[in-house]
Amino acid sequence: MKIATAARALITGVTAAAMVLLGPVGSASAATTTVDNATAGRFTASANWGTSSWSGQKYGADYRFATPYTGGSDAAWFSASIPTAGAHLVEVWYPADAGYNSATPFIVATAGGNQTVVVDQRSNGGRWVSLGTFTLAAGDHPVVGVSRWSTGTGYVVADAVRITSTSGGSGLSLPLTKSALPRSEYDDPHHDYPAIDLPVGTGTPAYAVRAGTVTIINDSSCGQGVNLTGTDGAVYTYCHFSAWSVSNGASVAPGQQLGLTGNTGNSTGPHLHFGIRTGSTRRCPQNFLLALYDGVTPPAATSLPTTGCFYTSLGAARSLPLG
Repeated sequence: MKIATAARALITGVTAAAMVLLGPVGSASAATTTVDNATAGRFTASANWGTSSWSGQKYGADYRFATPYTGGSDAAWFSASIPTAGAHLVEVWYPADAGYNSATPFIVATAGGNQTVVVDQRSNGGRWVSLGTFTLAAGDHPVVGVSRWSTGTGYVVADAVRITSTSGGSGLSLPLTKSALPRSEYDDPHHDYPAIDLPVGTGTPAYAVRAGTVTIINDSSCGQGVNLTGTDGAVYTYCHFSAWSVSNGASVAPGQQLGLTGNTGNSTGPHLHFGIRTGSTRRCPQNFLLALYDGVTPPAATSLPTTGCFYTSLGAARSLPLG
């Protein structure tokens, strides 16, 4: 949250003493490419593939569909530019319907040859669905295909794909794009316990700070949100989403979109609430976020302070917290 200047001054000394500011370097992020069926020059399909905007679960303005065919693949292909060879998380987006195909073959063009993953397009629509992590070759080429060669009934659908590098880099990412907020917002104190409120408008993408597994939150306090149990064992909490971009139990890569910010739950204005917990202990996330902003290795979650990043009482704040 953005706290009134007078209130901030009351705890400046305490906050400064608890935080070690690290020198500036580059920012940390994961390389992600999203390709829609309408992205110019990135999608190819035969005349057997129709176009529809009927479903409200579509990604973008429309999606492509075709009847199943067992006489050949007749695949629709999404092309992408892969900057560096290596492991990549591949996800697909499609609208779901009881009349769509329950066994749609998705083809991933890996560095070692094509691999096919069969997806039930009657469920899990309107969200990113993981096909898995694959080794992709560098270059600009077709990466994901949707085949008509299915013994199932109902339309096969091609809508959008997302490809995220999971190799190289720092393996960490800011929870928001670096351009979303200035550095000064990442050292703000929270209102009454270790956490931080980041003031961004509804619909701002929020990203996984590290690889891990997602547990969906939907309650009156956090609203729509997620707990991301990181590969380091710490739990990273995101609250007040307006929409989720992942499903419960999903494995995510650093920089992968988790949801869109909003004002759900116990909140007085649009923002992203972010917290870190090790076991049952809440940790101040400010040092961690400042390091990510500066592009340097952040302190381990277990070494983050538990005090000095919040008001000792709500009465110390001249303006009400966001939540």
